[in-house]
Amino acid sequence: MTKRKSEPSFDYDDYDYGYFPAWRPIKVEGGIQSRSQRGAFAANWWAKRWLSVLDSYGIGSRLQRGRSYARSGQVLNVDVQPGLVKARVQGSRPKPYNVEIQVSALPDKEWERVLDTISEQAIFAAQLLDGTMPQEIETAFEAARVSLFPTSTRDLVTKCSCPDDSNPCKHIAAVYYLLGEQFDHDPFLIFTLRGRTREQVIEALRKRRAAAVVEINEESVSIEIEFPTVSLNDQIVNFWGSDTFNWIAPQIIAPKLIMLCCVV
Repeated sequence: MTKRKSEPSFDYDDYDYGYFPAWRPIKVEGGIQSRSQRGAFAANWWAKRWLSVLDSYGIGSRLQRGRSYARSGQVLNVDVQPGLVKARVQGSRPKPYNVEIQVSALPDKEWERVLDTISEQAIFAAQLLDGTMPQEIETAFEAARVSLFPTSTRDLVTKCSCPDDSNPCKHIAAVYYLLGEQFDHDPFLIFTLRGRTREQVIEALRKRRAAAVVEINEESVSIEIEFPTVSLNDQIVNFWGSDTFNWIAPQIIAPKLIMLCCVV
């Protein structure tokens, strides 16, 4: 008896207005496999904040399939650029799908205001150099009247070359989850997405700190103590006396402010 070829299963999707075949994705080697194989993708607060925007889409089953794609290594590569993320995701067709996630990069003037605020808080710079995102870092962005993280789906533009009409699709969701995991280990990628690389942020903070030190040195005051002039004869007579060297004292330089911390 000839075995009948199995037909693809069909799943209903609220955001596709009908039914579509749920083909199995083509397995690939060398894909980016998430570190998380169960439970939450993000451990730190900044990565959780990023993923919360994806959850706000309310795309249900596509989130679940996106997590499955991320954990099974279907994402081939992820490239984070200022204001743009590009990735390729292997789906059920031979040719991988191209995914783009666009986030508005902050203008230079807004970044300058943000960096000015950060440099005024030494703890911010210390934590950032230690690879930790300060939880209060958002206050620096709020002072510049901007947000570090996307606050809603309106702040993102997502594209995928797959035939799914829903946006975001499972391929976009997979890339979004992997980004959250990458943000966990390198919070500076969030800055990159908003328009400034790690090197640019650190260099800007160093320049501001160096300028502050120069200003303090220029404003330092010299306190000089006047001592009476003693003749050579009196010095010889009193050499072994109680007044010996009482008139000798160093010049004292007193800065107005002592820097207790610096940026390495």
